[in-house]
Amino acid sequence: RDELRQFRPFGFRENVAGMLEGHAKAMVVTDSRKAAVRFKLAIDKYIEKQGYEGLGTLVAFSGSVDDPESGPEPFTESAMNPGLGGQSLRAAFSGNEFRIMLVANKFQTGFDQPLLCGMYVDKRLAGIQAVQTLSRLNRAHPGKDTTYVVDFVNDPAEVLAEFKKYHTTAELSATTDPNL
Repeated sequence: RDELRQFRPFGFRENVAGMLEGHAKAMVVTDSRKAAVRFKLAIDKYIEKQGYEGLGTLVAFSGSVDDPESGPEPFTESAMNPGLGGQSLRAAFSGNEFRIMLVANKFQTGFDQPLLCGMYVDKRLAGIQAVQTLSRLNRAHPGKDTTYVVDFVNDPAEVLAEFKKYHTTAELSATTDPNL
């Protein structure tokens, strides 16, 4: 988690944002609704401090989150995603304004966003959930030939073993030095 708190945000601008002619998007997979709230607040604060334009964030979670350390009132998905103009999160994330979506279980399965090129994982993934979550990146789009996964929790060999249960030809092309 310390790595996530020093995100810049997570190398998104350096490694992902320029893909697909500057339209690439990323998903941050958190291990709880409270973590999603905290990361959204931290990322938004960082983006504002840096003066980054066009790097809007969305957060997806159900119910409300009580987190007195982050604010006195409970947090809700709708209150944390102002200015959607009645759009659903799916529709809003399809536009140009929002580039990063933070999720707490929502959108880890059945989410089809072809511009999704980066994923940052801070949640233990196992079984079919590992396959379904990481497979959010495999939607085809013209010019999309690379995706990035930065996983702060899972062992690459374990994730590969989960994929091999469903895709016998699965392989890891490369892993990077975690210190990078």
